[in-house]
Amino acid sequence: MRWKFAVMAAATCVVVPATAAWAQAAKIFGTGSTTFGTFLTTLSERLDHTVTHIPKLVRYLVALPQQFDLATVLLLAAIVIGGLTAEYLTRQALQRMRHGIFARHGGESPLRAFLHAALLDGLALLALMVVGRFVVGQVGDPDSIPGKVAHQVLIALLYWRGFNFIFRAWLHPTAPEGRIAPVDDATAQRLLVGLNFVILIPLVARHIVMFMAVTQAGSNVISTAIIFTVPFFGACQVYVIWRWRRDMAAWLSGMVSKTDLFRALKLAMAEEWWIGGIAFYTVTALSAIYAAITERADAMRGLAVVESMLILLLLLETLVHRRTRHLTTEVPTVGEVLASCLRLAVRLLALVVAIPAILIDALGIMTPEEWAPHQNAMKLAALSTLAAFVLWRIVKYRMDRYIADNPLPAAGFDAQAEEDQPASASRLRTIMPVLRMTAGITILVLATLLVMSELGINITPLIAGASVLGLAVSFGSQSLVRDIVSGVFFLAEDSFRVGEYIDATKVKGTVEGFSIRSIRLRHQNGQLHIVPFGQLTHITNFSRDWTTVKFNLAFALETDVELLRKTVKKIGLDMMNEPAFAKELLQPLKMQGIVDIKDASLIVRFKFTARPNNPSLIQRTAIRRLFESLPKLGIAFAKPPYAMMGFGGFDAAARAQAAQ
Repeated sequence: MRWKFAVMAAATCVVVPATAAWAQAAKIFGTGSTTFGTFLTTLSERLDHTVTHIPKLVRYLVALPQQFDLATVLLLAAIVIGGLTAEYLTRQALQRMRHGIFARHGGESPLRAFLHAALLDGLALLALMVVGRFVVGQVGDPDSIPGKVAHQVLIALLYWRGFNFIFRAWLHPTAPEGRIAPVDDATAQRLLVGLNFVILIPLVARHIVMFMAVTQAGSNVISTAIIFTVPFFGACQVYVIWRWRRDMAAWLSGMVSKTDLFRALKLAMAEEWWIGGIAFYTVTALSAIYAAITERADAMRGLAVVESMLILLLLLETLVHRRTRHLTTEVPTVGEVLASCLRLAVRLLALVVAIPAILIDALGIMTPEEWAPHQNAMKLAALSTLAAFVLWRIVKYRMDRYIADNPLPAAGFDAQAEEDQPASASRLRTIMPVLRMTAGITILVLATLLVMSELGINITPLIAGASVLGLAVSFGSQSLVRDIVSGVFFLAEDSFRVGEYIDATKVKGTVEGFSIRSIRLRHQNGQLHIVPFGQLTHITNFSRDWTTVKFNLAFALETDVELLRKTVKKIGLDMMNEPAFAKELLQPLKMQGIVDIKDASLIVRFKFTARPNNPSLIQRTAIRRLFESLPKLGIAFAKPPYAMMGFGGFDAAARAQAAQ
């Protein structure tokens, strides 16, 4: 009997000073006239009332062995030991089959390998349930206290090993080829242990309370037990978070994409995740104590729901990352679009479940009846958000695919390109980036207003304020508005396209790109001109529809003009029939006639009509063929005037000087 009084004395030494301190705080911070003061006073009185039941807790613990004989205790232990043994032996028996599955399907079909391996682990869990259920049947009457406790032990064991089954499927410490989490073997092994503790510690605490309720401990005794045990379990949970913080940080950091715009921020959050984890479980412990004092069991249930949602989000995000990490292209795929939509759907589901769990169960701010209309509004808002996101992803996917399938011509310098003049883009391809941005902004604004309206927020002042703000911005930045409006009309009128060569009044160049307010022109010498649309008074497009090229060549005075005309016509028709020029030449090369006689030579003009993509190539080809063909027919090109002195002038004097 002495140890009873020792326990009671120790508990009194610990709890009574805390109670006195709490009561003193209630006197200092509130006298009952304020809400906070009333809350402290009520909480202090309930704590005093709970502490007075310490002797009842001691008497309950002393009388507890009388409810269970040795055989029942051994059977309860056999549920845990036998179930874990059956699970372990089944897993070891299927180990070779699991490795064979990963070897056959791990590379070509990771999802199939994952499902097959999960099925094998499920067989191990099934073996545990069969053995545990068999032992529970040996305990006796299911409605008796031992029968109820045995059933609770089996449920707790299945709950724990069920989470272990999920964690093992994601980590696979002995099979890296089937692992979903982005960690190495050692880290996976440590994380599997740590995550089991994360589930096991609150599970034990919760089932202690359930055990006491089954064994007919009073509510006040249960509350007193919670006050004594929760600090220990809370400290264990905080230690688990601190002990495995680096391993979990490696998991979270491995899911951050190298091309993510917010990579640095996400990596910092992944490294410091443990701060939020410790804060969450500290709040959970305090909530458990508060629930025990005020006899509100819903508080713990609400935080348990939040914890389950966080674990679900972690597993889903890891699975999505595992399925999409091999996509190295910037163009989205159908699988990536579906994955992003599924990810948002699960996040919204977790939010819809977690918010009422916090407000109703954990904090008790609202009753279920008061929350009902808000719950419907939140569900509608979540569905609207998901619908808007799905619409945006579909529109963006189609636009991105069109942009990828129709690349813009290179307007800059390419050392390996044979020609300098790029081809022009289509009208739709030119304005597609602007259309994508406009569609995104439109969907975002409309979805935001719709969601706010469904949540009960009056959006009329927002619309009016936005209109006034837009008007003020319009007056305050007239040049910017002029640039944007001018750009809209230029694009609507199809004045230019990417890859076309234009004269923009003060500068010339090839259109390399544009934004909502300016255009980028690349000069043929390499300079890049950025011109606001508002400064474009007129545009001359040299790359639209067709162009006629005229050039002159000089021939000797004795040239047979008719033979020259027929030869040029034949060369032009031959070029029209060649596949390389058939689509470019609209009218063949022909001679227009003699335009001048100058410096003892005939100046003859030629012309052809072609598409504006690269007429200089056609001109160079035509001149080369004329140079190769005409001399063979006795048609000579004109020579410089000083070369004519060879008839007796310069050449004779040179020979006389050389003879001396």
